[in-house]
Amino acid sequence: MRFRSKKGFLMMSVVILVSTLLIYLLFSSLENTQKDLSIWIPSIILMLVVPFLLIWILIQTYYVLDNDELKYVSGPIRGSIKIADIEQVVKNTTLWVGLKPATARNGIIIRYNNYNELYISPYNNEKFIEKLLELKPDIEVQDDEDDIFPTSID
Repeated sequence: MRFRSKKGFLMMSVVILVSTLLIYLLFSSLENTQKDLSIWIPSIILMLVVPFLLIWILIQTYYVLDNDELKYVSGPIRGSIKIADIEQVVKNTTLWVGLKPATARNGIIIRYNNYNELYISPYNNEKFIEKLLELKPDIEVQDDEDDIFPTSID
């Protein structure tokens, strides 16, 4: 089963802002530079590749659950995790560091192989977790990070 990724405001803003800025810089630098191609070619490549990659990630981010694997695709970032290795799922949270083939906040952290984490942002967290639990019912599901790391010591 294939799950689309949410498109968050922050990601949309970054894509639009960076793309607009780089395309503006490209055209303004082409107007103001000399007619030397050795200066233009690296500028053109850099200022077109970055927006292309950001838009590619925004458009092509999805997750596939099949019988034994969770596959993720986020532009050029692709990979898979064996469902048998998944130990815990933390929903409605955000992971700021680590592998994040995601385009929104308030997604799901998948913990697997004892110490590895993957952050994804399916369009509907509940449906994704429901399907994942059908494939492996003994996965521990927590609502957010506060349940795992309490802020006060009793």
